[in-house]
Amino acid sequence: MRRYYHGTNMIFSDIDLNLCRLRTDFGKGFYIGTNLGVSREWAKSQSMRHEVPTVIRFVLSKVIFDLNDKALERCWFSSPSVDWLNFVRDNRRIISQDLPVKEPRHDFDIVYGPIANDKVVDVVDEYIDGIISADEAIHRVKVIKSVYQISFHTPKALSYIEHSLTDYQQCISSNKWTEWKQL
Repeated sequence: MRRYYHGTNMIFSDIDLNLCRLRTDFGKGFYIGTNLGVSREWAKSQSMRHEVPTVIRFVLSKVIFDLNDKALERCWFSSPSVDWLNFVRDNRRIISQDLPVKEPRHDFDIVYGPIANDKVVDVVDEYIDGIISADEAIHRVKVIKSVYQISFHTPKALSYIEHSLTDYQQCISSNKWTEWKQL
């Protein structure tokens, strides 16, 4: 059974793709990651004064990883590459021509790829502005080793999350988390 994590500032049981943020690495979608620690840090960074950092744990259908299954349109990045960088650039880009652009800016149900450190935004901005080359950007982006994210962009993709096994934990002090609780 594969477990994945979503760092947030609230508890929820239903995923609404309309509430997802625009212009993220893989486009507007619902993101989960392979690493609990990274998700905990994200939850802390998203929480304001009276909000409680929360990590929701999900179980995915194994079919999601079967690249021969044609039921879903998938985009798979196993490591940073020029294609990955251009994909992130195209999803993060903000220019006046982007205003009428649909979100997400691709037709994939699911996108899988590495999570870069928090400097990726600056590096991608420099790449977009033409300050650095693609090779330099890939060299400067530091991915978190063996840590990946999966973004879900369609209701069909969300159906591959096994909701009945979802649970959560909350941060009760800077580094102390509750036990897992059932949603």
